[in-house]
Amino acid sequence: MHLPKYTARVSIVLASLVVISSVIYQRYSQWEHQRNIQNSADKTEDFNPVLDSKSDGSWESSPLCRGFYKVICQGKEIVTDPTGIVQPDVRGEVEALRLYEMILHEHPSWTNEQVDEELVKRIYTPKRKRMLEEIFQWIQVRMIRLIRKQSSSIFSAEAKKLLVSRIENIRLEIPPPAQLYANEPDLFTKNDVYYESISAERRIIRVGGAYLLSAKSWFNRVFTIAHEMSHSIDPCELVNEKFSSVGYQNLLNCFQELNLLKAEQVKDRCVKNHFLGELFADWLATQIAVQALEVYSSRFKTLDEISNSVINSVKDLCHQESWLTQEVESHPPPKDRIEKIFGSHPGLQSLLSCPGEHKTIRYCTFEGKK
Repeated sequence: MHLPKYTARVSIVLASLVVISSVIYQRYSQWEHQRNIQNSADKTEDFNPVLDSKSDGSWESSPLCRGFYKVICQGKEIVTDPTGIVQPDVRGEVEALRLYEMILHEHPSWTNEQVDEELVKRIYTPKRKRMLEEIFQWIQVRMIRLIRKQSSSIFSAEAKKLLVSRIENIRLEIPPPAQLYANEPDLFTKNDVYYESISAERRIIRVGGAYLLSAKSWFNRVFTIAHEMSHSIDPCELVNEKFSSVGYQNLLNCFQELNLLKAEQVKDRCVKNHFLGELFADWLATQIAVQALEVYSSRFKTLDEISNSVINSVKDLCHQESWLTQEVESHPPPKDRIEKIFGSHPGLQSLLSCPGEHKTIRYCTFEGKK
């Protein structure tokens, strides 16, 4: 009996769907339902992202001011900002796998390639693809602008030229065609978004299909893609470039002063893992994400909309079951990423109307600690 080419792969996909749907997704749904019941009875302000306006039309400060990590990660409910929502990774993966299964049932005689092509058409729609391309270009312009505006005492002309060149050389690779991801077709059903340096002149960003189904907030996509693009100029990527600058040294010194970076991690220079690069990428992505929030600020009607947009920007940095041990070791802890790197940005705290006693006076920049 002749078996279809995709038989083995179908078995893997269906097995994955069964495991995710029957165990992880069910457990998450039950837990979320219980949490929603608790939320309806719990009046504790700490976990409530809904904000009120004063009678005179001015805004109260956001609960985020008293603890970004607590509100964003311990408040498990999905919040809606003016551009969309951010669901747990597992939801996007389940949805992508179910789409795959649906296509298999609709077209049982199709080859792997045909199934992949159809899956790509359903996930990477022209609208989604166009939005990603626009976000990518928006980030690229602002990253380059951030580098160029630094003084010559921070970055020399040569340093600026190198950094700008590396950012300009990044390309966003998004299907269709499905062949674009031929060497990693599983990416269609994964939440991964990643940067890869193919050569000195070719750097790419790839976006998993499940990510597009789980993270629909524009603000989350800005932070996520900006983080990956930041790797093109992170200290680990520049190790072989013989690159040095006052700006990077100021930044690393500040990270150490704030206990975000240990001395041994600086000395390691990315040999064991890319912790230094991940820390830098979070920091630079924060600069871009805050700009995105500031640009959009005139369109926010309530502080509730601002708060939810801030929450969704980094909601997926909270611990999730999909995290691997190596990811935990190579990335700063979620609390540091959300509280100390993202949440401490002065511009963010101003947007949230944080009162003076909650505002952070220590923040790392290319100029040093501010």
